[in-house]
Amino acid sequence: MTGTDGETGKTVQSVETSLRVVDVIRERDRAGVTEIAEALDCSKAAVHHHLTTLRKHGYLERDDGEYRLGLGFLSVGGQVREHQPLYHLAKADVEDLAAETGEQARLIAEHDGRGVTIYRTSGDRTDHPRMHLGSDEPLYCTAAGKAFLAELTPEARDRYLAETTLEPYAPATVTDPDALREELSTIAAEGVAFDDEERYEGVRCVAAAVDSPDGELLGAISVSGPTERLSGERFRSELPDRLRNVVGVVELQNTYSTWTEQFSQ
Repeated sequence: MTGTDGETGKTVQSVETSLRVVDVIRERDRAGVTEIAEALDCSKAAVHHHLTTLRKHGYLERDDGEYRLGLGFLSVGGQVREHQPLYHLAKADVEDLAAETGEQARLIAEHDGRGVTIYRTSGDRTDHPRMHLGSDEPLYCTAAGKAFLAELTPEARDRYLAETTLEPYAPATVTDPDALREELSTIAAEGVAFDDEERYEGVRCVAAAVDSPDGELLGAISVSGPTERLSGERFRSELPDRLRNVVGVVELQNTYSTWTEQFSQ
């Protein structure tokens, strides 16, 4: 799992507060000064100073007295994504996958115990995609997240489960650690993970992890859609087989490019 690499030490409190302000706005999509101040238990005057600074530098926009994230984050996010190997390796294959299935296909990277969407594209059956670029989700109740967890050693899985509260996001969310352990063992053996309305009611998802030639986890590829379209053999067999094929092609391309780089040096 990625994270802070065990870094400890002093932090700048004002920066911490600014980041918390951003998190509040991101979680709500937009928010006013009073709402943010209440969420952070800060004075409105202090919050206003942070909002003004972030807006000045293009990281926030103000509309009808409320604040939302600005284009400054898009520039930063775009640069971050360019350093994700999976984005360059699998973008075209994910676009083909969405076109062939008609559903939403995504590339997801793991960061600090969350699954982050680094690319998404939609087929002609998708009207209003739920997930957007940069969306982050818990691992235990999403297909991509479970694909990540299945890559861990049993000891690492146990640590994750000991440190994570399995909050029920939907009636079908698996909140029993032993049941999740058993499911992760199956995913590790079969190479594909399922989200059967565990994150959102009415939505199913299938995902498979992508590894580098040396076994490093690069991320996952997923396909999601409404339960009425992702059901029966399509959900349990057709889409998983298609995903395995796509992941196999991406990993083979990565292996080939790695060999090419080595031999050209």
